[in-house]
This record gives sequence, C-alpha cells and structure tokens, in this order.
Amino acid sequence: MAEPLLAGLDVGTTHTKAGVYRTDGSPVAQRQAATPPDAEALRDTALRLLADCVSAADVPPLALGVASMAETGVPLDAAGAPVGELLHWRDRSAGRQADQLGQAVGRPAFFATTGLHPSAKLPLARWIWLRQHDPDVLRRMACWANAADLIVAALTGTVTTSPTLAARTGVFDITAGGYLPDLLDLAGLRPDQLPPVLAADQVAGRVTATAARRTGLPAGTPVIVAGHDHLAAAWAAGVRVPGQVADSMGTAEAIVTPVVAVPPPTTRATGNSVGPFVDGRSFCLISGLSSSGGLVEWLLDRLAPAGQANRHEWFTDLVGPPARPPTGITVQPYLHGRASPEPDPHRTLSFHGIRPEHTLPDIGRAVLEGLCMQVRWMIETQVSISGRQPDAVRVFGGPTANPTWMWIKTQLTPAPVVVLSGHQGAALGAAQLAGRAIGVPEVPPPGPPPQPASAAAPEWEAAYRSRFLPLATAASSPSPDSEETS
Repeated sequence: MAEPLLAGLDVGTTHTKAGVYRTDGSPVAQRQAATPPDAEALRDTALRLLADCVSAADVPPLALGVASMAETGVPLDAAGAPVGELLHWRDRSAGRQADQLGQAVGRPAFFATTGLHPSAKLPLARWIWLRQHDPDVLRRMACWANAADLIVAALTGTVTTSPTLAARTGVFDITAGGYLPDLLDLAGLRPDQLPPVLAADQVAGRVTATAARRTGLPAGTPVIVAGHDHLAAAWAAGVRVPGQVADSMGTAEAIVTPVVAVPPPTTRATGNSVGPFVDGRSFCLISGLSSSGGLVEWLLDRLAPAGQANRHEWFTDLVGPPARPPTGITVQPYLHGRASPEPDPHRTLSFHGIRPEHTLPDIGRAVLEGLCMQVRWMIETQVSISGRQPDAVRVFGGPTANPTWMWIKTQLTPAPVVVLSGHQGAALGAAQLAGRAIGVPEVPPPGPPPQPASAAAPEWEAAYRSRFLPLATAASSPSPDSEETS
C-alpha cells in the first residue's frame, strides 16, 4: 500500500512555494516561483506549482493546506473576481490612516482587543485609505480575501479564512474570536464583507471538478486554510507548545513563542503582537525585525563586486570563517525603524566604533552581530512575558545557509540553538496542518540536536550588554517623514 501524502502551499512575500510530503515531513516534490503582485496571476502561479508537484507524486495527496503572508489580500466582487492588485503588507501608503486609527480608538484599547499596534500594513488602515481615496473599490467589494483565502477559493469555490489570518486584519477580537463591527465601520465595511473564520482544524472546502482538472488533485480532496505562514513554518519546525521558540529568518525575521493565554495589556509597550496560534488552542507572541536578510541585501547592493554571479556565496566567503571574537563595531540594524522591543519608528541603521584597522569583512560580520543582538533582545523580551525559558530556539529560513551568521547566533542566543538547514517551512507546515485536520497521525519533526548556548561568553556578553543595549535604548531623534511600524 502506498504511503499517504499531504500537499502544502505557501504564498510568501517573495516566493510562492508548493510541496507534496510524506507524513514524516520528507519531500516528494517541491516547486517555487516569484510571488506576482497581481491577484489573478498569483492564483495561476499557485495552482501551476501545485499541479507540478501533484504530477510528480506516485499517489494523490490526501489533503491540501494553504498558508500565506499576513496583512495581504484583495477585495473580491460579487462574482469572486479580484478588484485590483493585491493590497500588500509592504505598502506603507496608509501611514496617516494608521495614525488616525490610533487616535480614534486609542492605542491601548486597540491592542487590548486585537493584539496589534496601529500600522500602515494592517488591512484596516488600507481600507480606511481606500474609503478616503478610492471608495469605488470598497463599493465593489463583496468579500475580502487574504492571500491564502484567495487560493482556497480558487480550489473550492468558497471564501473562508483562519483565525491566524483574520487576527492580522486589525478588525478581529482575538479573545472573543469574531470581527469587530465598530472597527469595520471606520472603513465603511460590514462583518459580512469579511470571510467566515473557521476553526484551525476545520476543512474549508473540497476541490471542485474545475480545480481538479487544473491541479491533478482528485475532486473532493479536502482543503484547509493553514493560516499565517510564520506560524505554519514554526509548527513544521516543531514549535508547538509553550516553552518553545521559533526564529523564522528571511527578508524579515520573526520570533514566535506559543503561550497558553493572552498576555496582560502591558505587553503592548514591548512592541510584540499577540494572536491565536495555528493549533486553535493557544496563543502566541510575535516579534518582528523588518530587515534581517533585507539588511544583508542592502549591504550587498553597496559592497558586492559588480557582476558577481552569487552574491551570497561571496558574502559568506567575505565574513568567514565563523569562530572569531566580536569585531568591536556595534551596528543598530534598523533599516526601517524598530518594531520591538521598545517600538521606535524613527530608529535608523547606524554603525558605531569603526576604527582605522577595521576591514570590509569586519563590517560585514558586524552587521550579522547587530542582527543577532537585536534578535536576542527580542527573545529575552518574549521570555519575560511568557515567564518560561525556552528549551531551545529553532532557527530556519534561507539565511541559515550562512555558517558565520549561525555561529554568531549561537554565541548570542540565550538558549540552545537548533539550526534547521533545508527546513521546508510554511508549505510543509500547511501540509501537516491539513493532515491534522483530517486525522492523519502526527509525526514529531526530526531535527539536529541543539547546539549549546554560549551567551555567557564574556566577550559576547560585554558586546551585547555594554555596547548594543545602551545604544538601542538611548533616546532617538524623531524624523518628520518616518511612520510607525509594527
């Protein structure tokens, strides 16, 4: 009898990924392509990648899960057609509307209900912007679809969403589990224009005959909305209960810590957001660094030789070998402000302590040191909120390919580190969550043993405590064209 298979899709910020996996998490087939900005092109891309994976499998998957980036979606008209392009989380045009939202509702009250901070990336802020600048889009909107919801609707004919995506819209009560009419009214919208929120383990629909012909999945295959991609990736990495921490690395970096209950309102001051976790039983803290791999890309744009075929290999060679003491340069890695801890939208990228003897490799390493110190601060803040020291920090994402970056992370992380190189991320997590929804027995994810934490090494502790934190917590000067981030 053939081994059962599960399928997953992840609509990410940069790439859309599809995969078919065995129940132990090992891949049968995987594909990826650039994520298009156009909603219809996105649907076509996702279904094409899925079809490629299904055709490469010996047997069809039992179920499909779809995860996606949060705070990104598109209005659908009465016929289910997208109205315009995706409204993307990276679009900061609604900064003024986010400020208006904070003033109208009150930032503490908004956080207490939604677990979020008013920000330009929230769909609510952009709906308010549309109401003020392009009301015809909202007039034509029969239903909002988050990015994952859009794909699920193409497969099943039904628009639904998950708690973890609904919680990132800015109009969802994370404790009561429903949409907030008073907040929707700020954009002139009604709750029935938002997709129904299904339980985490509830099947959203089944593959239609039309979608079956496009993808190769059998008609009737169950499909679930697996939710926020960072959280689905954390699930696949084995971060599933309190006392575990995920470090999801990419263009941005997110720290995710499951918690039993919604933390107290004082959490707002730390810049962490709070929301439901993908298991449907617990909640989680999310702390973001908007430019992690993005900061390295910024540096490579300025330092890598012109025409360099593989800039990341060049950078790895530049900053290696791993085991060296701190450079003595302190980098504040805030290319786009700081979301947490101690939110400060006016923070800027800065280098401190560069001396004549420092070299280009030192500057590259110092950027990695600054990123790892910022992540340590994020983790320490979440530990102070959760009250639990993590058994390990599971690290995954593209930057894990850089051994120097990972070595520095082990020196600075206040817990043992598990580096999951080659981790399949949110597409695998989506597949596993689909299997969970239909009763497929869960298999604990394999992984390498933790590398011992070494944050107590005096030279690294001094670099973090005596140089990085004093600079990070010093007062900054406001910039008139900066906006709040979250």
